Amino acid sequence: MNDSIEAETLGTSAAGALLGGAAGALWGAPRLGAAAGAVHGWMAGRRRVYERNRRGAAAFLLDHTWALPTTIASTVTLTVSEWRRRVGGVDPGFVDSLSRRSNRFVFRRGLVLRRGFALTVGTVVTGAGGADGEITERREQLVTRHEDVHVWQARLLGPLYPILYASWFIGGVLVAVAQRVTRPTNTALSDEIDRYAYYRNPFEWHAYTCDDNWPPPFTDAHGVWSKRFPLREWIPPMFRESSENRVGRR
Repeated sequence: MNDSIEAETLGTSAAGALLGGAAGALWGAPRLGAAAGAVHGWMAGRRRVYERNRRGAAAFLLDHTWALPTTIASTVTLTVSEWRRRVGGVDPGFVDSLSRRSNRFVFRRGLVLRRGFALTVGTVVTGAGGADGEITERREQLVTRHEDVHVWQARLLGPLYPILYASWFIGGVLVAVAQRVTRPTNTALSDEIDRYAYYRNPFEWHAYTCDDNWPPPFTDAHGVWSKRFPLREWIPPMFRESSENRVGRR
């Protein structure tokens, strides 16, 4: 690393430790918070992830305080990915062009829950390359318009985000199973679960709408929400990712 990267890495690591320790102290785990903040800050500085503007400052502050629980999950994901790369020889394929100065980490491969779908854990997006690992124009748009929304959902809702997302998903599964018992149909149960637990999930509905991709392809438009999510411009203007922010990252 050159001097500027070293300075940024040391700065983000120290700041992450201080903020994470302070936030962790409120939840009775200052050492865990400081350790997670330091590791996440170090990795972010080394990759030059955060923007050098108000949006980047807000993202860093939220990630290491209010959204510390999801940042801890991000840190675990990043640590496992680094361990697999160094020890197991499995390279998840860090995508610098979609990560640098974007307030997120993006990997071509890595943990996914469904083939061809990307997965966002806090500040980390894995599976961005799809089933074949290629970053096409469409996959790039998926990251910048859909997955980035999930990053900010977790950032703004903090510890509430995983609870709300998981609660809706579990509730959707229960509704799909209950309907199958009371009103048997020829539709596969997995499709019914997709409809209620995933596509009707407000967080997914919102992300698909921001991607101008609602209703999603291969879904029954009558089986999901009929209209787009009303909050298209949901991030305050000063914190939105603009084309200017994405060009000439350093």
